[in-house]
Formats: sequence, structure tokens, C-alpha cells
Amino acid sequence: MKACVVLHNMIVEDERYSYGLAHDYQHVDGTTLDPNVRWNRHLCYLAYLHRVLQVQHPEQHAHLQSDLTEEKWNQQLPQQRSQS
Repeated sequence: MKACVVLHNMIVEDERYSYGLAHDYQHVDGTTLDPNVRWNRHLCYLAYLHRVLQVQHPEQHAHLQSDLTEEKWNQQLPQQRSQS
């Protein structure tokens, strides 16, 4: 517990001069700030969503499952033949 208090005090001491930059929530001037929302998505995120939709599609899911099963069998057969 003492370590947490010491770390908290160190952080407060380190950041005390930046507190003036924080938004004053007590002051209301009749306008609201626009939210910082980005509507353009990163390409990796779009690729991820595309893969999720593929896997959730029933026919595509069955096809991917079949491909995976075939791949695993192809990996197992050489090992079984070498052990025989």
C-alpha cells in the first residue's frame, strides 16, 4: 500500500504543471466540444473485418474447415509413413 501511495505522489509531483492543460469541466460556455472520432479505418482493421465475415459465413466456414482438415491430414500422412 505504501508503494502505491509513493508512486501516486511521484506521478502527481511529475505532472502537476500539466494540469493547467486539462479541460475545465466546471466551466460551461454553451458549446460542447466535438468528439475526437475517426471515421476512416485502418487497412489492417478492414482486413480483419473481412476475415471475420468470411469465417462467420456458413458456406465459407465449411470450406475453410474442410481445407484445414485436409491440411492436417497431409501433415500427418508423411509422419505416419516414416514411422512405419
